[in-house]
Amino acid sequence: MQVNEFWSLVESAREDVSGDGGDWPSGSVVGRALAARLAQLPAEHIVEFYHCYERVAARAHQWGLCAAAYVICRYISDDTFSDFKAGLVGLGREAFEQAVADADALAEHPMVRAIAAGHVDRFALAAEEIQFAASSAFEQHSDDADGFWEALEIQPDEPGDEEEPSADDQWSGQFGSAGDAAQIPLRLPRLLALFSVP
Repeated sequence: MQVNEFWSLVESAREDVSGDGGDWPSGSVVGRALAARLAQLPAEHIVEFYHCYERVAARAHQWGLCAAAYVICRYISDDTFSDFKAGLVGLGREAFEQAVADADALAEHPMVRAIAAGHVDRFALAAEEIQFAASSAFEQHSDDADGFWEALEIQPDEPGDEEEPSADDQWSGQFGSAGDAAQIPLRLPRLLALFSVP
């Protein structure tokens, strides 16, 4: 599956659950809509979507976005960051690309601003349902809970047309040191200002 088809599915799922008022649905809601759409595809396409998701989400595996997750959620762990990256995918292609290019740009996103204002739960961007949309869809499609993981072994990933993540800003898997805390105001000034308690 090529990246344009991947994003078309994500955007269609977003449209399925977006209100007429321009609301930003939570990552969980988008993930459930995405699984419902994927369940209508042939099994091999569901597996291809999963592989493409993994490649796309890898582009968000950056220190800046890990720090953004920490600022927004006030907590960070491997699972929290994985859910956050999935939530970025759930925001749609344009917002995802902006965040990958500049994590501090999240300060301008309507959902992030709503989280900061207390109108939306701070974990609204967490989207485990997007991470597991393909496995959930495969189970719906085949009525086999283990079939998806077996299919991954039979149908390995093939390189797609996604950009390779930059090695300069990759997240090392460690976060929370005094050095990290000192970097946040320098690298995420708008986001930090948005979430700072007056």
